[in-house]
Amino acid sequence: MKFFSTVSKTAMAMSIGAALLSGGCDPSKEELEKTKDQLSKVMSERDQLKGQVTTMQSSMDAMKKDVDEAKAKLGDAEKKAAECAPAAAPAPDPKAAAKGGGKAAPKAAPKEKMPEAPKVDASKPVGSQENPIAAPPSRRDRF
Repeated sequence: MKFFSTVSKTAMAMSIGAALLSGGCDPSKEELEKTKDQLSKVMSERDQLKGQVTTMQSSMDAMKKDVDEAKAKLGDAEKKAAECAPAAAPAPDPKAAAKGGGKAAPKAAPKEKMPEAPKVDASKPVGSQENPIAAPPSRRDRF
């Protein structure tokens, strides 16, 4: 009889344990599923970002190549321009110019005077001969 009571106690403990395990795991299973969903979303976002980085990197490499080609063309154009430019006259000797043996530099043309603005008398009515400034439009005229 002792054997049956031990077996019945063991069976009872196992049934209670199974009930607790199956009932107690449900909330953790839901949390596990949510975590798995979040992980899959984050991984897909990561993969998309990696694709964008790869695309941008290849685009940047192509742009660097274009810039290098443009710099090479610019260098060639500058060389051709230097070859085509007429030879510059030799620079005058500063010592000879100081002694007076050289030509004097031509004087710059005199600047023209700017015309003077008409005199305005602010005490006179706006728009008159003495105060020709136009009056600003009123707000009623705008609408």
